[in-house]
Amino acid sequence: LFFKKVDSINDKIVQFFKYIASFLLVVVGLLIFSDVVLRGAFNKPLMGVPEIIANLVVIIAFFQFAYAVSIESMLRSDFTIEKAGPKLRKFLDLLSCFLGLIFFILLAKSSYSSMVKSFISSEFEGHASFRFPTLPLKGTIFLFSCLTAFTYLLLIISKIFNLKK
Repeated sequence: LFFKKVDSINDKIVQFFKYIASFLLVVVGLLIFSDVVLRGAFNKPLMGVPEIIANLVVIIAFFQFAYAVSIESMLRSDFTIEKAGPKLRKFLDLLSCFLGLIFFILLAKSSYSSMVKSFISSEFEGHASFRFPTLPLKGTIFLFSCLTAFTYLLLIISKIFNLKK
């Protein structure tokens, strides 16, 4: 009962950020379109579009990682797993979840100090005409690595104890 409640809350959070990522993807498309039109028609490109796009693409990807894990489609080869017997299939599923959990824990651990440093020093990137703060990107990498690791942990528990979603 407790597990199902936690899993349900996690699913709602993951779904929410999937929709935010979709919205941001539309924003990216509109930014690119506007920049191309203004550059082509008036020779006046929008300032900072490459920096904003580069950061938003990474943020969008991290917003969707936990969702991909929750629907069990993160780096999964159904062809390989379907050829295996039931015991090997369960072992491969658990192994891939465990490796994903370790990967995102390590990613969160390695990005934490960089995120804190960018917060303390108010770090920016870009050139003199446009500077973009690095905290949103570094914070997203840390927080969503944690969320993705947690989602993997829930998936592992679900698979070990045969708790169907």
